[in-house]
Amino acid sequence: MPPGATIGFTYSGLAVDPSMFLPWIAQKLVDRGVKFVRGKVESFQEMQNLSRASIVVNASGLGARELASDDSSISIRGQTMLVRKQDGFDRAVILQGSQYTYVIPRASGGVILGGVSQPGNFAVDPDMALRMDILERVNSMTKGEFGWVDTDRDVSRDIVGFRPARKRGVRVQREGNIIHAYGAGGLGYVYSWGMANQVLGLVENHYKAHI
Repeated sequence: MPPGATIGFTYSGLAVDPSMFLPWIAQKLVDRGVKFVRGKVESFQEMQNLSRASIVVNASGLGARELASDDSSISIRGQTMLVRKQDGFDRAVILQGSQYTYVIPRASGGVILGGVSQPGNFAVDPDMALRMDILERVNSMTKGEFGWVDTDRDVSRDIVGFRPARKRGVRVQREGNIIHAYGAGGLGYVYSWGMANQVLGLVENHYKAHI
């Protein structure tokens, strides 16, 4: 157990590598006839006019604050760094508490070391001072397994992202012909299949109500 931890679990599971998962799932959708269109919309009515869809799913993430007038939607900044994969290291380790520390190997190569959780911070550029802070926490958690990392030599990429969270929790809800699905924060990949299944149920109930 890492210092300060009061409870822990070990289990076998799946780790999602976004650089592989997103192209894969996008191609699956294209194969089923889905068309991707990039554009800017400022209202659901505009979206319905553009798509000619009877139902619009609002999975706009951070955009929900303006698009859905949801003041509880917030941005939580995250920062991680990608280092080369250490021989023999094949597990993910996560420590949750007052700080958010994790090590996640990527199938496409390297290991993600993180991280931070910064609500309301919109800085796009990486904070270089966080590198050593993250590395020190990672080594404390893993008993020094990444003591070989030199942040000036071994970091191949700094990654900054903005997690679309919501103070009131995840929202999956239907309002007329609009289905909202957002607010998962840093758990988007974890919740995505379950949220999608709930959205499907709301769509099917919509059509049953009109039979």
